[in-house]
Amino acid sequence: MGTPFLTQESPPDYQSPLPLHAAERSHIRPPATPPQHPERSRWLKFALRLSCTVLLFVFLLRSVSWTAVVQNILHLDTGLLLIGLVLGMFGVIVSAYQWQSLLDTEQIHWDLRRLVNLYLVGHAFNHFLPTGMGGDIVKAYYVGKESKNAAGSASAVLLSRGTGFIGMLAVSIPSVIIWHGIFSREIIWLFLLSSILLCAILGAAYGSVLLLPRFLKIHWLEHKMISSLLRVGQAIRGSLSHPRSMAIAVGYGLIFHLISALNYYAYATALHLQVPFAFYLVAIPFVSLIAFLPFAINGYGLRETAFVSIFATMHVPVTTALVLVLLADAQGLLLGALGGCIYLLMGARKKEISDSSLTLTSKELTA
Repeated sequence: MGTPFLTQESPPDYQSPLPLHAAERSHIRPPATPPQHPERSRWLKFALRLSCTVLLFVFLLRSVSWTAVVQNILHLDTGLLLIGLVLGMFGVIVSAYQWQSLLDTEQIHWDLRRLVNLYLVGHAFNHFLPTGMGGDIVKAYYVGKESKNAAGSASAVLLSRGTGFIGMLAVSIPSVIIWHGIFSREIIWLFLLSSILLCAILGAAYGSVLLLPRFLKIHWLEHKMISSLLRVGQAIRGSLSHPRSMAIAVGYGLIFHLISALNYYAYATALHLQVPFAFYLVAIPFVSLIAFLPFAINGYGLRETAFVSIFATMHVPVTTALVLVLLADAQGLLLGALGGCIYLLMGARKKEISDSSLTLTSKELTA
Protein backbone atom coordinates (compact mmCIF):
# COMPACT_ATOMS: atom_id res chain seq x y z
CA MET A 1 0.00 0.00 0.00
CA GLY A 2 1.40 3.43 -1.01
CA THR A 3 1.91 6.38 1.32
CA PRO A 4 -1.36 8.48 1.42
CA PHE A 5 -0.88 11.99 0.10
CA LEU A 6 -3.04 14.98 1.01
CA THR A 7 -4.98 16.15 -2.06
CA GLN A 8 -8.03 18.21 -2.78
CA GLU A 9 -10.07 15.04 -3.37
CA SER A 10 -9.12 13.70 0.07
CA PRO A 11 -8.85 16.70 2.38
CA PRO A 12 -7.15 16.43 5.74
CA ASP A 13 -9.06 16.53 9.02
CA TYR A 14 -7.63 19.97 9.73
CA GLN A 15 -5.86 22.72 7.84
CA SER A 16 -2.25 22.59 8.90
CA PRO A 17 -0.06 25.66 8.62
CA LEU A 18 2.91 23.36 7.99
CA PRO A 19 4.10 22.53 4.49
CA LEU A 20 2.53 19.49 2.93
CA HIS A 21 5.47 17.12 3.55
CA ALA A 22 5.75 18.23 7.17
CA ALA A 23 2.02 17.72 7.74
CA GLU A 24 2.38 14.23 6.38
CA ARG A 25 5.21 13.54 8.80
CA SER A 26 3.06 14.71 11.70
CA HIS A 27 0.28 12.25 10.81
CA ILE A 28 2.14 9.26 9.44
CA ARG A 29 4.32 7.20 11.70
CA PRO A 30 6.88 4.79 10.31
CA PRO A 31 5.89 1.15 10.69
CA ALA A 32 7.19 -0.42 13.85
CA THR A 33 10.09 -2.75 13.25
CA PRO A 34 10.77 -5.64 15.58
CA PRO A 35 13.81 -5.08 17.77
CA GLN A 36 16.92 -6.79 16.45
CA HIS A 37 19.65 -8.08 18.69
CA PRO A 38 22.46 -9.34 16.42
CA GLU A 39 24.99 -9.11 19.24
CA ARG A 40 22.82 -11.20 21.56
CA SER A 41 22.21 -13.77 18.82
CA ARG A 42 25.93 -14.01 18.11
CA TRP A 43 26.78 -14.59 21.75
CA LEU A 44 23.98 -17.16 22.06
CA LYS A 45 25.43 -19.14 19.15
CA PHE A 46 28.87 -18.90 20.73
CA ALA A 47 27.49 -20.15 24.07
CA LEU A 48 25.84 -23.14 22.36
CA ARG A 49 29.03 -24.03 20.49
CA LEU A 50 31.10 -23.62 23.66
CA SER A 51 28.68 -25.89 25.55
CA CYS A 52 28.96 -28.52 22.82
CA THR A 53 32.77 -28.34 22.93
CA VAL A 54 32.90 -28.63 26.73
CA LEU A 55 30.41 -31.53 26.84
CA LEU A 56 32.33 -33.47 24.19
CA PHE A 57 35.61 -32.98 26.03
CA VAL A 58 34.04 -33.99 29.37
CA PHE A 59 32.59 -37.13 27.77
CA LEU A 60 35.94 -37.96 26.18
CA LEU A 61 38.16 -37.23 29.17
CA ARG A 62 36.05 -39.40 31.47
CA SER A 63 37.21 -42.47 29.55
CA VAL A 64 40.91 -41.56 29.72
CA SER A 65 43.51 -43.00 32.05
CA TRP A 66 45.64 -40.05 33.13
CA THR A 67 48.44 -42.35 34.23
CA ALA A 68 48.58 -43.74 30.69
CA VAL A 69 48.55 -40.18 29.28
CA VAL A 70 51.61 -39.28 31.36
CA GLN A 71 53.37 -42.50 30.33
CA ASN A 72 52.71 -41.80 26.64
CA ILE A 73 54.11 -38.29 26.94
CA LEU A 74 57.20 -39.42 28.87
CA HIS A 75 58.04 -42.06 26.25
CA LEU A 76 57.69 -39.73 23.25
CA ASP A 77 60.45 -39.87 20.65
CA THR A 78 61.53 -36.21 20.60
CA GLY A 79 63.27 -36.55 17.23
CA LEU A 80 60.09 -37.72 15.50
CA LEU A 81 58.17 -35.05 17.42
CA LEU A 82 60.35 -32.36 15.84
CA ILE A 83 59.93 -33.97 12.41
CA GLY A 84 56.16 -33.79 12.88
CA LEU A 85 56.39 -30.10 13.77
CA VAL A 86 58.54 -29.39 10.69
CA LEU A 87 56.00 -31.23 8.51
CA GLY A 88 53.23 -29.09 10.01
CA MET A 89 55.08 -25.91 9.06
CA PHE A 90 55.82 -27.31 5.62
CA GLY A 91 52.08 -27.84 5.16
CA VAL A 92 51.54 -24.12 5.81
CA ILE A 93 54.10 -23.25 3.12
CA VAL A 94 52.43 -25.56 0.58
CA SER A 95 49.04 -23.99 1.38
CA ALA A 96 50.56 -20.55 0.83
CA TYR A 97 51.89 -21.71 -2.58
CA GLN A 98 48.37 -22.90 -3.47
CA TRP A 99 46.90 -19.56 -2.39
CA GLN A 100 49.54 -17.67 -4.39
CA SER A 101 48.73 -19.64 -7.56
CA LEU A 102 45.05 -18.72 -7.22
CA LEU A 103 45.85 -15.07 -6.52
CA ASP A 104 48.00 -14.98 -9.67
CA THR A 105 44.93 -16.07 -11.63
CA GLU A 106 43.15 -12.97 -10.27
CA GLN A 107 46.14 -10.79 -11.29
CA ILE A 108 47.02 -10.28 -7.61
CA HIS A 109 50.75 -10.78 -7.11
CA TRP A 110 51.99 -11.22 -3.54
CA ASP A 111 55.33 -12.37 -2.18
CA LEU A 112 55.25 -15.92 -0.77
CA ARG A 113 56.79 -14.83 2.54
CA ARG A 114 53.96 -12.35 3.13
CA LEU A 115 51.37 -14.99 2.26
CA VAL A 116 52.92 -17.45 4.74
CA ASN A 117 52.81 -14.75 7.43
CA LEU A 118 49.19 -13.92 6.63
CA TYR A 119 48.30 -17.63 6.60
CA LEU A 120 49.70 -17.92 10.14
CA VAL A 121 47.73 -14.81 11.14
CA GLY A 122 44.63 -16.62 9.88
CA HIS A 123 45.57 -19.53 12.18
CA ALA A 124 45.68 -17.10 15.10
CA PHE A 125 42.22 -15.72 14.35
CA ASN A 126 40.80 -19.24 13.99
CA HIS A 127 42.25 -20.50 17.26
CA PHE A 128 42.13 -17.52 19.58
CA LEU A 129 39.21 -15.40 18.35
CA PRO A 130 36.39 -17.91 17.82
CA THR A 131 33.65 -15.27 18.16
CA GLY A 132 35.20 -12.83 15.71
CA MET A 133 36.39 -12.99 12.13
CA GLY A 134 37.56 -16.32 10.79
CA GLY A 135 41.01 -16.79 9.35
CA ASP A 136 39.73 -16.92 5.75
CA ILE A 137 37.96 -13.57 6.16
CA VAL A 138 41.11 -11.99 7.58
CA LYS A 139 43.23 -13.28 4.69
CA ALA A 140 40.74 -12.11 2.07
CA TYR A 141 40.39 -8.72 3.77
CA TYR A 142 44.10 -7.87 3.94
CA VAL A 143 44.92 -9.02 0.41
CA GLY A 144 41.80 -7.39 -1.02
CA LYS A 145 42.47 -4.11 0.75
CA GLU A 146 46.04 -3.80 -0.48
CA SER A 147 45.38 -5.05 -4.01
CA LYS A 148 42.15 -3.05 -4.40
CA ASN A 149 40.53 -6.27 -5.64
CA ALA A 150 38.27 -7.54 -2.86
CA ALA A 151 36.25 -9.84 -5.13
CA GLY A 152 39.36 -11.49 -6.58
CA SER A 153 40.88 -11.90 -3.11
CA ALA A 154 37.71 -13.54 -1.74
CA SER A 155 37.50 -15.75 -4.83
CA ALA A 156 41.08 -16.98 -4.29
CA VAL A 157 40.39 -17.83 -0.64
CA LEU A 158 37.17 -19.70 -1.48
CA LEU A 159 38.79 -21.56 -4.36
CA SER A 160 41.70 -22.57 -2.13
CA ARG A 161 39.12 -24.36 0.01
CA GLY A 162 37.42 -25.91 -3.00
CA THR A 163 40.58 -27.07 -4.76
CA GLY A 164 41.94 -28.30 -1.43
CA PHE A 165 38.81 -30.43 -1.02
CA ILE A 166 39.27 -31.88 -4.52
CA GLY A 167 42.92 -32.59 -3.71
CA MET A 168 41.79 -34.35 -0.54
CA LEU A 169 39.43 -36.56 -2.56
CA ALA A 170 42.25 -37.29 -5.02
CA VAL A 171 44.25 -38.71 -2.10
CA SER A 172 41.54 -40.43 -0.03
CA ILE A 173 39.26 -42.01 -2.66
CA PRO A 174 42.05 -44.07 -4.33
CA SER A 175 43.28 -45.02 -0.85
CA VAL A 176 39.84 -46.38 0.05
CA ILE A 177 39.71 -48.37 -3.19
CA ILE A 178 43.25 -49.77 -3.00
CA TRP A 179 43.44 -50.47 0.76
CA HIS A 180 39.74 -51.05 1.49
CA GLY A 181 40.62 -54.11 3.57
CA ILE A 182 42.03 -52.05 6.47
CA PHE A 183 38.91 -49.89 6.82
CA SER A 184 35.67 -50.93 8.46
CA ARG A 185 32.54 -50.83 6.31
CA GLU A 186 31.04 -48.08 8.49
CA ILE A 187 34.09 -45.84 8.00
CA ILE A 188 34.02 -46.31 4.22
CA TRP A 189 30.31 -45.53 3.84
CA LEU A 190 30.30 -42.60 6.25
CA PHE A 191 33.33 -41.06 4.59
CA LEU A 192 31.89 -41.45 1.09
CA LEU A 193 28.49 -40.06 2.13
CA SER A 194 30.03 -37.06 3.89
CA SER A 195 32.21 -36.35 0.84
CA ILE A 196 29.21 -36.53 -1.51
CA LEU A 197 27.22 -34.27 0.82
CA LEU A 198 29.96 -31.64 0.90
CA CYS A 199 30.29 -31.82 -2.90
CA ALA A 200 26.54 -31.17 -3.17
CA ILE A 201 26.76 -28.22 -0.75
CA LEU A 202 29.65 -26.64 -2.66
CA GLY A 203 27.88 -27.16 -5.98
CA ALA A 204 24.63 -25.68 -4.66
CA ALA A 205 26.46 -22.66 -3.21
CA TYR A 206 28.24 -21.97 -6.49
CA GLY A 207 25.08 -22.52 -8.54
CA SER A 208 23.03 -20.21 -6.34
CA VAL A 209 25.54 -17.38 -6.81
CA LEU A 210 25.41 -17.82 -10.59
CA LEU A 211 21.61 -17.96 -10.68
CA LEU A 212 20.96 -15.02 -8.33
CA PRO A 213 20.69 -12.40 -11.10
CA ARG A 214 17.92 -14.39 -12.81
CA PHE A 215 15.65 -14.60 -9.78
CA LEU A 216 16.26 -11.36 -7.88
CA LYS A 217 14.62 -8.06 -8.71
CA ILE A 218 16.76 -5.21 -10.01
CA HIS A 219 16.62 -3.18 -6.80
CA TRP A 220 17.84 -6.22 -4.84
CA LEU A 221 20.85 -6.50 -7.13
CA GLU A 222 21.85 -2.98 -6.09
CA HIS A 223 22.12 -4.05 -2.44
CA LYS A 224 25.73 -3.86 -1.24
CA MET A 225 25.91 -7.44 0.10
CA ILE A 226 24.21 -8.96 -2.97
CA SER A 227 26.38 -7.01 -5.40
CA SER A 228 29.54 -8.05 -3.49
CA LEU A 229 28.41 -11.69 -3.59
CA LEU A 230 27.80 -11.46 -7.32
CA ARG A 231 31.24 -9.94 -7.92
CA VAL A 232 32.84 -12.81 -6.00
CA GLY A 233 30.79 -15.30 -8.03
CA GLN A 234 31.91 -13.69 -11.27
CA ALA A 235 35.53 -13.79 -10.09
CA ILE A 236 35.19 -17.50 -9.25
CA ARG A 237 33.66 -18.19 -12.66
CA GLY A 238 36.53 -16.30 -14.30
CA SER A 239 39.10 -18.35 -12.36
CA LEU A 240 37.40 -21.61 -13.31
CA SER A 241 37.87 -20.68 -16.96
CA HIS A 242 41.63 -21.24 -16.43
CA PRO A 243 41.86 -25.06 -16.08
CA ARG A 244 45.66 -25.05 -15.89
CA SER A 245 45.62 -22.76 -12.84
CA MET A 246 42.91 -24.88 -11.22
CA ALA A 247 44.91 -28.06 -11.88
CA ILE A 248 47.98 -26.50 -10.23
CA ALA A 249 45.90 -25.49 -7.19
CA VAL A 250 44.42 -29.00 -6.94
CA GLY A 251 47.95 -30.41 -7.15
CA TYR A 252 49.01 -28.25 -4.21
CA GLY A 253 45.92 -29.42 -2.33
CA LEU A 254 46.87 -33.04 -2.99
CA ILE A 255 50.42 -32.44 -1.72
CA PHE A 256 49.06 -30.69 1.38
CA HIS A 257 46.90 -33.67 2.34
CA LEU A 258 49.79 -36.07 1.83
CA ILE A 259 51.89 -33.87 4.14
CA SER A 260 49.03 -33.71 6.65
CA ALA A 261 48.86 -37.52 6.75
CA LEU A 262 52.66 -37.67 7.17
CA ASN A 263 52.37 -35.07 9.94
CA TYR A 264 50.03 -37.29 11.97
CA TYR A 265 52.02 -40.39 11.06
CA ALA A 266 55.20 -38.82 12.47
CA TYR A 267 53.44 -38.01 15.76
CA ALA A 268 51.95 -41.52 15.86
CA THR A 269 55.39 -43.06 15.33
CA ALA A 270 56.74 -40.83 18.10
CA LEU A 271 54.09 -42.46 20.31
CA HIS A 272 55.24 -45.92 19.09
CA LEU A 273 51.83 -46.45 17.47
CA GLN A 274 51.77 -49.05 14.69
CA VAL A 275 49.01 -48.12 12.22
CA PRO A 276 49.48 -48.38 8.42
CA PHE A 277 50.19 -45.07 6.69
CA ALA A 278 47.34 -45.73 4.23
CA PHE A 279 44.88 -45.47 7.12
CA TYR A 280 45.92 -41.86 7.73
CA LEU A 281 45.22 -40.98 4.09
CA VAL A 282 41.51 -41.52 4.78
CA ALA A 283 41.19 -41.03 8.55
CA ILE A 284 42.66 -37.50 8.63
CA PRO A 285 40.46 -36.14 5.80
CA PHE A 286 37.43 -37.81 7.42
CA VAL A 287 38.19 -36.12 10.74
CA SER A 288 38.57 -32.80 8.91
CA LEU A 289 35.13 -33.20 7.32
CA ILE A 290 33.55 -33.89 10.71
CA ALA A 291 35.35 -30.96 12.35
CA PHE A 292 33.95 -28.74 9.58
CA LEU A 293 30.47 -29.05 11.14
CA PRO A 294 29.51 -25.78 12.92
CA PHE A 295 28.61 -27.41 16.25
CA ALA A 296 31.78 -26.62 18.20
CA ILE A 297 34.37 -23.85 18.48
CA ASN A 298 36.90 -24.35 15.70
CA GLY A 299 35.96 -28.04 15.62
CA TYR A 300 37.36 -28.67 19.12
CA GLY A 301 35.66 -31.58 20.79
CA LEU A 302 34.22 -32.85 17.51
CA ARG A 303 37.69 -33.40 16.05
CA GLU A 304 38.99 -35.27 19.10
CA THR A 305 35.87 -37.42 19.52
CA ALA A 306 35.83 -38.36 15.84
CA PHE A 307 39.56 -39.09 15.86
CA VAL A 308 39.33 -41.42 18.86
CA SER A 309 36.27 -43.19 17.38
CA ILE A 310 37.88 -43.72 13.97
CA PHE A 311 41.17 -45.01 15.41
CA ALA A 312 39.22 -47.33 17.70
CA THR A 313 38.38 -49.35 14.56
CA MET A 314 42.13 -50.10 14.38
CA HIS A 315 42.10 -51.18 18.06
CA VAL A 316 44.07 -48.11 19.16
CA PRO A 317 43.53 -47.37 22.89
CA VAL A 318 41.47 -44.26 23.65
CA THR A 319 44.32 -42.71 25.64
CA THR A 320 46.90 -43.14 22.87
CA ALA A 321 44.56 -41.81 20.19
CA LEU A 322 43.68 -38.82 22.37
CA VAL A 323 47.35 -37.98 23.02
CA LEU A 324 47.99 -38.19 19.26
CA VAL A 325 45.22 -35.75 18.35
CA LEU A 326 46.18 -33.44 21.23
CA LEU A 327 49.72 -33.27 19.82
CA ALA A 328 48.20 -32.09 16.53
CA ASP A 329 46.06 -29.58 18.46
CA ALA A 330 49.17 -28.30 20.26
CA GLN A 331 50.85 -27.83 16.88
CA GLY A 332 47.86 -25.77 15.69
CA LEU A 333 47.98 -23.62 18.82
CA LEU A 334 51.73 -23.12 18.40
CA LEU A 335 51.28 -21.98 14.79
CA GLY A 336 48.41 -19.76 15.92
CA ALA A 337 50.60 -18.18 18.62
CA LEU A 338 53.27 -17.54 15.98
CA GLY A 339 50.62 -15.94 13.79
CA GLY A 340 49.49 -13.78 16.69
CA CYS A 341 53.04 -12.48 17.15
CA ILE A 342 53.24 -11.73 13.41
CA TYR A 343 49.93 -9.86 13.60
CA LEU A 344 51.19 -7.71 16.47
CA LEU A 345 54.39 -6.97 14.56
CA MET A 346 52.32 -6.05 11.50
CA GLY A 347 50.40 -3.52 13.60
CA ALA A 348 53.59 -2.08 15.09
CA ARG A 349 55.19 -1.79 11.64
CA LYS A 350 52.15 -0.01 10.23
CA LYS A 351 52.22 2.43 13.15
CA GLU A 352 55.95 3.02 12.62
CA ILE A 353 55.42 3.69 8.90
CA SER A 354 52.50 6.01 9.68
CA ASP A 355 54.54 7.94 12.26
CA SER A 356 57.51 8.28 9.90
CA SER A 357 55.28 9.52 7.08
CA LEU A 358 53.72 12.09 9.41
CA THR A 359 57.20 13.24 10.45
CA LEU A 360 58.27 13.63 6.82
CA THR A 361 55.09 15.56 6.03
CA SER A 362 55.64 17.95 8.93
CA LYS A 363 59.26 18.52 7.83
CA GLU A 364 58.10 19.29 4.29
CA LEU A 365 55.56 21.78 5.61
CA THR A 366 58.12 23.56 7.78
CA ALA A 367 60.79 23.60 5.07
